[in-house]
Amino acid sequence: MTIIPIEIFNAIELLWNNKFKEAEKIFETHSKTTPRYSLHNAETSFLKSFITANENETELAIKKLKETKDLSEKCIKSFEQNKIPSNYYPIKINNKNDFKNHLLDCKIVLGDSLYMLAVLQITRDQKFKGCINLRSSWKVFEETLKQVKEDELTAFQYSQDLSECLRFGVGFFYYATSIIPSKYLKFVELVGFKSDREQGLIYIRDCLNRGGIRSQFATMVILFNNLLLPRGLYNPVHQINEAQQLIEKNLEKYPNSSLFHVFGSHCYRKQNKIDLGIRSLELAISSCYNSSNDVSQLSGKTSSSSASPLIFQYELACCYCIKMQWNKAIEIFEPLIKDENKFQIRSLCALQLASCYIMNDQFEKGQQMLQTLIKLFCKKSNSVDTVIQRQAQRYISNGGYFSAFEILYIRRDLAKMEKSMALKTLDVLNSLAKKSNVFEFKLNNIINNNNNNNNNNNNNNNNNNNNNNNNNESNNNSNNNISNASTFLKSTFSNLIKKREQVINQENIINDRASYLMLKGAIFKSMDLIDQSMECFEEVLDMQQYITEKFYIPYSLYEMSESYYQKRDKEKSREFILRCNKVSNYDWSDPLKIRLRVTLDQLKRDSNNHHHSDGTHSDGSCENDGAGRNLSSDDDLFVGDFNDSDHDDVVDEGVFENCDMIDNNLYDEQQNQKEIFSLNNNNNNNNNNNNNNNNNNNNNNNNNNSEKQQLFPSINYNYHANNFLSPQFNSNIVLPSPSIIQEANRDELIENKKFIERVTII
Repeated sequence: MTIIPIEIFNAIELLWNNKFKEAEKIFETHSKTTPRYSLHNAETSFLKSFITANENETELAIKKLKETKDLSEKCIKSFEQNKIPSNYYPIKINNKNDFKNHLLDCKIVLGDSLYMLAVLQITRDQKFKGCINLRSSWKVFEETLKQVKEDELTAFQYSQDLSECLRFGVGFFYYATSIIPSKYLKFVELVGFKSDREQGLIYIRDCLNRGGIRSQFATMVILFNNLLLPRGLYNPVHQINEAQQLIEKNLEKYPNSSLFHVFGSHCYRKQNKIDLGIRSLELAISSCYNSSNDVSQLSGKTSSSSASPLIFQYELACCYCIKMQWNKAIEIFEPLIKDENKFQIRSLCALQLASCYIMNDQFEKGQQMLQTLIKLFCKKSNSVDTVIQRQAQRYISNGGYFSAFEILYIRRDLAKMEKSMALKTLDVLNSLAKKSNVFEFKLNNIINNNNNNNNNNNNNNNNNNNNNNNNNESNNNSNNNISNASTFLKSTFSNLIKKREQVINQENIINDRASYLMLKGAIFKSMDLIDQSMECFEEVLDMQQYITEKFYIPYSLYEMSESYYQKRDKEKSREFILRCNKVSNYDWSDPLKIRLRVTLDQLKRDSNNHHHSDGTHSDGSCENDGAGRNLSSDDDLFVGDFNDSDHDDVVDEGVFENCDMIDNNLYDEQQNQKEIFSLNNNNNNNNNNNNNNNNNNNNNNNNNNSEKQQLFPSINYNYHANNFLSPQFNSNIVLPSPSIIQEANRDELIENKKFIERVTII
């Protein structure tokens, strides 16, 4: 039984195949009177806002979601008064069962509209408003769940489609609240809600498997989780495998879907296949323009600026930055910063454009762009822009030699380079270090020179004082006294200016040296040259009392933690990650805070779940690709991650335990663009050192999980490898089958896959 009209299902199929305008025509027929139609009409703008990243499109989506919220509340009130809302569709509601189903539908729509509104607000740096709506959303779902359970006790059966919608809404809420900053999560928890990413994924996968009205959205959440969310220390082979199959399957069904092409690009980039990632992005952009042969598909307008898939173009420019093709990146960045585009991350684009100019030997143009960025592009109310403004001012002061690579590092793009490109990048970094006088750098020389200069300044000041005293004694003329005093002040002021310039110059040199070492260490680490990378990060940490650009410190601490974990030194790894977690108030903090939260949660969960009754334990590994390249840090940074809210996400410390390393499977680098890497397994088994209180808490959590699981008994989650590819991939590029991974080392993979599935479901 279903109460959702078949035309809504048809419109959803159009929507996911980039037929936005055709889908909107169907949704708009009853969007003013019926919440279900209004929700899917708002969802269309919701999806387009992520494709265009256009401020106007986002405002339209927010407006539509608010209208959906108001309409849902109005209809709920009518149904609760045993009245059918005015002009409600369908017109005929024949019996009590239909009446209760439509009331439930309105409540689900209300909950959905609230959390979608919250997502848009959080990504727009309106986190407090977003969390208020998240809180309201959960109150709706909580009440609805209670009602459904009570009705099921009386043998009343709701529509299966509504059960799926409710399952997805609850699952999405569990998942979304697990990745927002802890500072804002505390507000949501005031109503008694606890975030639970794994439980959310269980519900979402269940919706995906049922293939109903929410299956496409469920697919997007799984792809986001597998390809964009940081993996921490876990081996991503299962996530990449699953994502690969989902992308193949959905591109067969929706060949024009720009969203699935973009996720295909992310999947390639996770495997260091930048050229294939670029090709997928080009297909995504082309799909946006070619759908229905009308560029106005995305906005319903004739203006191409609001219709352009700006975020896809931005990602394409970043790919060219990875390849160090600065001219191509500049050609894309320049239009993105124009006023008419209303691009939400315009200031970030301007910062990257300036860095590309500098790398392209257009230094003056780069400096001008940095100054323009500070004056025109940065909004004081936006915490992201505040960070970007500070960094732009710093790059003006120090020349911005390492700016392009610093942004790539923050985005985790340095980890996506093939070995040959990584080696070229090292050569460029060395050249920049020589140019900025930090290649052969001795901190002691700076300190000694500074001390010598201070002594010289003190001697000069003493000489000036003696001269003034002698002049005063020998000259009784007041004009001479004034002249001498003026000379003394000028000399002192001049010395202060010189000293300040010297201090700034020394700060720039020290910070540039730290930047160079951090970037070089990241490149070494991506090539699995762990010892060389650790030497770089250790030198950064040795300089920390002299470094004024604070973000180099926590990032180096985190890198050291991962490196020690790969070297199987669990105590050292734990020490560094806890030190990193204690650092606060630094630029670009949120990208690292998210990774910290994921990693520490993993370590805590591993310590509780990896030991079995037979004394065996499961493995979770820091991983490498088949060419000996580290994939553990290869997590993508989505737009919202640049938010630098001033918060301390202190996570309970996890406990490491013994693990075994498995040798790398080396593949020829020439195969990199042809097949998926066979990923090596680093067993990361964690020792359970929790005290009795923690054990009691774990038992309570397990009981809560059992109760939550009873809400929606999940059907078995199973994917089958597909032998088909989409027409686009067949005609242009080869999308490797996940079976290639399995055939590379089947026994090793099966064991690893079982482990990750177990961790995901627990």
